[in-house]
Amino acid sequence: MQVGQELKEKGIDILRFTWVGLDGYIRAKGAYVDHVDEMVKTGIGLTKAMFSFTPMDTLSPYGSFGPEDEDVFLVPDLSTLSIFPPSAIVICNLYSNGKPWEYDVRSTLKSTLDKIREEYGYEFKSSFEIEFYLVKDKKPYDDARCFDPSAFYNNPVVSEIAKLLDDNGIDILRIIKEYGPGQYEFDILHKESLRSADEVVIFKEIARQVATKHGIEANFMPKPFNKLAGSGLHLNLSIWKGNSNLFFDDKDKLGLSEIAYSFIAGIIEHAKALTAIAAPTINSYKRLVPGSWAPTKIAYGYNNKSSMLRIPTPYPGMPSIDRRIEYRVPDPSTNPYLLLTAIIQAGMDGIERGLKPPSPVNENAYYRKDIEDLPRNLREALNELNKDSTLKEKIGNKIIDEFIKVKTAEVEEYESYVTDWEYEVYRKL
Repeated sequence: MQVGQELKEKGIDILRFTWVGLDGYIRAKGAYVDHVDEMVKTGIGLTKAMFSFTPMDTLSPYGSFGPEDEDVFLVPDLSTLSIFPPSAIVICNLYSNGKPWEYDVRSTLKSTLDKIREEYGYEFKSSFEIEFYLVKDKKPYDDARCFDPSAFYNNPVVSEIAKLLDDNGIDILRIIKEYGPGQYEFDILHKESLRSADEVVIFKEIARQVATKHGIEANFMPKPFNKLAGSGLHLNLSIWKGNSNLFFDDKDKLGLSEIAYSFIAGIIEHAKALTAIAAPTINSYKRLVPGSWAPTKIAYGYNNKSSMLRIPTPYPGMPSIDRRIEYRVPDPSTNPYLLLTAIIQAGMDGIERGLKPPSPVNENAYYRKDIEDLPRNLREALNELNKDSTLKEKIGNKIIDEFIKVKTAEVEEYESYVTDWEYEVYRKL
């Protein structure tokens, strides 16, 4: 069956050719159903300038691209076709002159995975824990407490999101009423890492459509409200070869292999630079504060939720299958393709160099003065990323340089903006 015919049978007029920019925003161009099959073959043109766009929806003054630059093409990966009437989306790779464009983060993740598979035989499996708020009139949608069953009594939004995810091949492991009022978490079953990143994009699109239908907003800001919990995007990751989880060693007290320890050491080595990618907005750093259940220290520990890396307790009877690491810095504003590329390259650097991590931290890490802090704001994190020449080269210098240009414009606009807090505190000085 042709794509156009399938869409017509389901009453859908437009297929959105979708990508994620360096600013973290999901964007799309639409193909009308009568010409979808033609557009699937040729792709849809897109100005390169979109990869110099900022979250303020403006071109970065430092960006490499502008209106004078030629187009690249959005070429759909039909394995990502997702239909949730009245919408349909397909996630695209970007091509220039018939080849993957070097600034395209999805193509970069794919080539990273392919190269490591070819050289080492490694397959990466990953899953995301997606936290977000349901918001009405700029306030939480409900007042339910953490793990409160009443949140599900009369909430059609959560169950409708779950149904549409399932219809589109996204396996939901858990649905949790999170700490904040109106805050929910969907935990997605682990998949091959490219698909795992795709599912974050599909999830956001489905959640936003369902929420809009019910007159509310699905809000993926890291910290949308003062004095309420922030929203994370915890990343769970393991390396496999065939049917073997290479992170598992039953002889180790934490159940971790030498490969796993070196991978952890690589993440610790590049932790400050990684923070700019995992927490890429001004708002991200309102979440990363001591005592918030979000990490602030460069550490790892067994089931320690105060550390940057957690070694989760495996499910009973599944110590080898479920042995993984959880990277707790990311939030939903991150670009999942760039995040996975960065964390995999950092970990692989640890493996290739045979790095060893420090001892695990199995106590509250927030107030340990002997442990280094993560960057405290976006400018600091961007400076750390810019200094990390090894990680930049492994990901791709051009992508990281452009990412820094986009994000620097964001930082500079915010730094010159006078907030209500400042006015109230300082107006009588």
